[in-house]
Amino acid sequence: MRKYALLLVGLLLASCEKEPEFSAWNQTMDGMYDCHTVAAMDSAELAAAIVGTWDWRFVRSTSWSYYESEDDYSGFVLTVRADGSFDLNQNDTATVSGTWSLANSWTTFTLNSQPYVPTLWGNLLYCEPYMMFYSSPADGPDNLYEKR
Repeated sequence: MRKYALLLVGLLLASCEKEPEFSAWNQTMDGMYDCHTVAAMDSAELAAAIVGTWDWRFVRSTSWSYYESEDDYSGFVLTVRADGSFDLNQNDTATVSGTWSLANSWTTFTLNSQPYVPTLWGNLLYCEPYMMFYSSPADGPDNLYEKR
């Protein structure tokens, strides 16, 4: 009987856990796929649209457990150039420089970067002034950047 009482107490405590307070960035991310789809950009239009300077804003992961942060990559600044080069300044501690190109993916395009950059991985969704790397369908995190 005591075993059942402990189980009941455990279930009650688990059901009383406070729901996480979601960041306002979640609403922006939730609308990215639909906005990107409606825009129906081809690869040339998308490549032209992503040229510029971008500030990292938010990461969200929903794969194994929910996680979000506005701080993980705070200060990361991505510069995408029309000549196929990019720089990712990592909060003035290091800069990754390389090349990029667009490739077809299962829903849209991906940004192939050389070298590989984790915050630039996933399906590329663009909805001005935001660019999101949507990798949650593959159990990865989604990263949101905002154009300056």
